[in-house]
Amino acid sequence: MSYVEISRVLSRYFLYLAAILVIPLTVAISYEFFLEKTIYFSIPATFAFLGTIGICLVCSMLFHWWGRKAKGTLYRREGILLVVSIWFLTAAVGSCPFLITQTIKNPIDAYFETMSGLTTTGATIIYPKQYENGKEVSAVVRNPLDHSLIYSFYGTVEPLKDPASGQILKTGIEALGKPLLFWRSFMQWLGGMGIVVLFIAVLPALSMGGKFLYENEMPGISKEGITPRIKETASLLWKIYLGLTLFQVILLKVTNAAMPLFDAFTLSFSTISTGGFTVTNDGLLSYASIATPMIIAIFMIAGSLNFTFYFHSLKGKFYRLYEPEFFLFLVILFGGCLLMSFPLWHAPYSWTDALAQGSFMAISAQTSTGFSLISYDLWPFICQLLMLILMFIGGMSGSTTGGIKVIRYFIVLKLIKNKIESLFRPEVVRVLKVGDKEIAPKTASTVLIFFCIVIFLVITGTYLLVWDNHDLVTAIGTISCMINNTGLSFGGIGSAGSFAFLSPFSKIVCILWMVLGRLEYLSVLVLLVPAFWKKK
Repeated sequence: MSYVEISRVLSRYFLYLAAILVIPLTVAISYEFFLEKTIYFSIPATFAFLGTIGICLVCSMLFHWWGRKAKGTLYRREGILLVVSIWFLTAAVGSCPFLITQTIKNPIDAYFETMSGLTTTGATIIYPKQYENGKEVSAVVRNPLDHSLIYSFYGTVEPLKDPASGQILKTGIEALGKPLLFWRSFMQWLGGMGIVVLFIAVLPALSMGGKFLYENEMPGISKEGITPRIKETASLLWKIYLGLTLFQVILLKVTNAAMPLFDAFTLSFSTISTGGFTVTNDGLLSYASIATPMIIAIFMIAGSLNFTFYFHSLKGKFYRLYEPEFFLFLVILFGGCLLMSFPLWHAPYSWTDALAQGSFMAISAQTSTGFSLISYDLWPFICQLLMLILMFIGGMSGSTTGGIKVIRYFIVLKLIKNKIESLFRPEVVRVLKVGDKEIAPKTASTVLIFFCIVIFLVITGTYLLVWDNHDLVTAIGTISCMINNTGLSFGGIGSAGSFAFLSPFSKIVCILWMVLGRLEYLSVLVLLVPAFWKKK
């Protein structure tokens, strides 16, 4: 293992990360000194971002010194370790603004919130602190599915007060203030297309070994390059990603003039990345517009498609859309919307409301976004189970979504079909194909191993949370949320709450499962193999 080569790349990485932090720094300066002209925290967000940039620069210098003897060659093992290291290190840096401003004081909570953003999981630990007679008291919340289960825990975020009068202005998510809310959503946008893919596009140090980084970062089994060079591919993907984001911002503002531009940007960041963070306590219910959830639903789907489709469509190559995975994704999505809506029609909903609410939640679950328009805790259990199933299915390979991905289910169904046919026609030689593309036995084997790993991790994660005194429904729902990078929750303190009720141990488990899901397991699990660390 060549640690000097890894240090060389990390040196450049932290330098460019410092440059990226200038964007939220600009937002902080704008709101604290020009727009709102109020400093709510003892340490302003502006200074917090300046301090975080300083940390990046110091790290860059240290890694530059450690990697000063590097020769500039990055091999597969170094590439794998680099990808995993970047995700964990970026989350550590990203949590600094929360900790410096002391909006989130617990390091584990700050790291959870940051990792949830970067992996586009969208699960939050933000919960307002509560006081009686000036003394902090714990919140007591009942499980909406089982009222005998009571959770007692302390809030994570202080209320936002007027510096002069001490009057409470905002609580909960809104108490983070505009600069930190922007950073929270912006991290989802960066993590959506992938931190590593971003820096492959702009970082010359990754020109060698960039293919390995790209393959380990991009979700799904298809790592199709648009251009012969990985760096050019990453750059084009980011241009498409940026274009879709700006297009959504424009549509949100045109269809809902009352929506602040700040909200339009942050919502777009969280939608196209299929992340699911919102900037208000009421979430999407804060926007009194029928068009807003419709636009969000469209762009949730847009983020779930293979991004190479957009490139080929811009080139007029619409025949490239003729892929079995694309049509299977649409069939599952359409079927999920109908199956979700039908049980609600027999609940206290009209058929139009049932179709609207059911379809939105089906799209939100399958795209792993995690937005919700209403509390679904008391929905029929069949609807909640369907949401759980759709979370595990996910979107297309090469998209920003979580989940297992549709293409893997397609391959497994093909394998099952071939195996069943071989029982009565053993003499026939069968070639596994997806459309016109032949699937190598090695790929098919990897897909089967992938499913086995998912099952193992779900069982293990559920066991760990149950061992930590969580009920079975909450444990399964929480682990399913984390491993599929979906912000929806089941059990706990309810769908409208947060994961603040989890113990520090459970939060650490959730952080690890988020990363496992985002990097699709193998890139992380390989680090547990002793041979990986041995010299060649």
